[in-house]
Amino acid sequence: MSIRSFAVRAIVAGTVAAAAVVGLTGPASAAPAPAPILHTFFTGPLLPVLGQNAFCNGVIDTLVETDPTRPGLATVVLTSRGMHGVGPEWAANPVCRIKADIVWGLGVLAGQAKTVELNFGERPGESVRTEINPGPGVTGLTIQATFINPYVNELRPQYSLPVGAYAIIP
Repeated sequence: MSIRSFAVRAIVAGTVAAAAVVGLTGPASAAPAPAPILHTFFTGPLLPVLGQNAFCNGVIDTLVETDPTRPGLATVVLTSRGMHGVGPEWAANPVCRIKADIVWGLGVLAGQAKTVELNFGERPGESVRTEINPGPGVTGLTIQATFINPYVNELRPQYSLPVGAYAIIP
């Protein structure tokens, strides 16, 4: 047996073994994963807020998840890093109430906005998940706790810097 035929047999055996391993592992599961995202504001994925109870304040992490088995839909996850307040009002009720507005695509003009009520305490890690339907492709996305309701003339005693981004939705 020559070296050439030995090398060919070894390569063929290695290729067959690799194909068998790849074939036996099966397809990858399509679990929800963070969407590819480009943040357009200097705060990045962080939402610093001033809430509605006793000058409560803190930072909220934002994340956009997509699931390949559900095209055109995305899940926005808002996770608290812990809220803090001052005075006897905070001591009596240590919950920071925030109404966050999530706007995508054409925004309020096209009905592509959603208000999410958040009630976060001092413990970090609490999260709220909400689903939006921006459709497949690239979409503009803004998350903010604004002092004016985008739907009606409601004033809210709260404020935040926005999270602005472009996300790719499968």
